[in-house]
Amino acid sequence: MRRMSPALFLVLVAFTVPVAVELRTVAGFFGVDLPFVAVVIVELLLLAAITAVYVLGRIYPDDDEASTT
Repeated sequence: MRRMSPALFLVLVAFTVPVAVELRTVAGFFGVDLPFVAVVIVELLLLAAITAVYVLGRIYPDDDEASTT
């Protein structure tokens, strides 16, 4: 697996914000009243997962990348 670039990391983080906002709207279409706190928690979990993948890629690079640098 390739290491995540800083640009891809920023794009993914920026993409998750409108997805989290629209999550409430989509839930409303199905008759579910999603509290704002739940949306914030989902967004924080998603951002934590993206950050973990980014940081782990920096700490433990692939064997191919480690030998070339």
